[in-house]
Amino acid sequence: MELDTHPLDSRTGRFPWQIAVLFVAIAAISRAPALIVLAFGAVVAWLVVEITGRLALSAVDARVTLTPDRIIAGELPIATIELANRKPLPLPWLEARLFLGEGVETPNPAPGTPRGWIDCGFPLRGRERVVVRLPVRVPARGAYAIGPLRLRAGDWLGFTQTERTVPVAPEVIAYPAPLAVRDRALASLRPLAETATRRGLVPDPLRFRGVRPHRRGDARKEIHWKASARLRELQTKLYEPATSLDSIFLVNVASYEQYWIQADPEAAELVVSAAAELVRLAAGAGRQVGLVTNGIDNLTHERPRSALGRGPRSLTRSLEILARLGPYAVGAPETVFLRERGRLPWGATLVIVTPRLGQGLANAAVALRRAHHRVLVVCVGEIPAALGGHLTVHGISHDVLTPRERRAAV
Repeated sequence: MELDTHPLDSRTGRFPWQIAVLFVAIAAISRAPALIVLAFGAVVAWLVVEITGRLALSAVDARVTLTPDRIIAGELPIATIELANRKPLPLPWLEARLFLGEGVETPNPAPGTPRGWIDCGFPLRGRERVVVRLPVRVPARGAYAIGPLRLRAGDWLGFTQTERTVPVAPEVIAYPAPLAVRDRALASLRPLAETATRRGLVPDPLRFRGVRPHRRGDARKEIHWKASARLRELQTKLYEPATSLDSIFLVNVASYEQYWIQADPEAAELVVSAAAELVRLAAGAGRQVGLVTNGIDNLTHERPRSALGRGPRSLTRSLEILARLGPYAVGAPETVFLRERGRLPWGATLVIVTPRLGQGLANAAVALRRAHHRVLVVCVGEIPAALGGHLTVHGISHDVLTPRERRAAV
């Protein structure tokens, strides 16, 4: 992010010009050569201090960037400070202080070192450009910004100092740290043939398997004429069955039924990390992914959603939603998910990721199953036996994260 606005500089310190005036007055009265030389030197020093002090930070451009701007929580992005002195006058010293936003830290800080900013200093020649790279640490998922940048310089003789604050604010989004979660996939009920399967909804005409004897009711266009001529009997084409690949993740961050009163940040973090890893696995397998949640975006304070789609853009959108998701819910999961029922593609596979399974959410899963969706419930905590049997009777798959899957992936 580049800002070249040159806000007003603040100056501290002052050259004692009264001494220069006193020397000039004494030299004018006494006309002594030594006093005249001393007065001349005092005037020159005053001019040097005034000119170089006022021009210290003029024509000095500052630019701060964060790369990469999409990371996994715990990684170290690089904050790059670029300072360019566009005037011919050199700077004997220049100090830059980059303030770190909340959630951004310095890596391995020494005892007694301030954690809220990073300092660097160096001289700057005329028309010189300096690039400083500083690693920073983002320990938790979320969206963060660093800045502003404070510059400080002075005159050549060290009597005055000039300070300027440049309002830079480069941002970085930290995705949830991956867990050792295994892929969980269910073939959808949508009539779109995308991959071969043992039992599919529709045959895929691009996956020819062989022929069989013609039967009454077979379509005329499916007759294999060359095989029929060779075998002297009508033969019908056979195709590999295929199914559609898509997964819409319904992420519940409410840890308790009283979602408006209580919140469990630990359980919410585990749900978000597990959902992020499942989204990565689904997108890596070539499936379309979408996301619906009852959580609140920490920046916009709205309930985000991601439409079903395939490719890097859809994956990035889903991961950004999960990265910025807070531990508080906007509503009960069953209410939010059933309200979204009309916007879900017909026959799409729904993966419900939740910290706990209650009766309300189980009933919502049954209602979604009756709305021609295949439903998979992935729960962080144990599923009560009664609710598990209820889901099984209605054809809903359910699973629980194992202790191994809750650990961070290595």
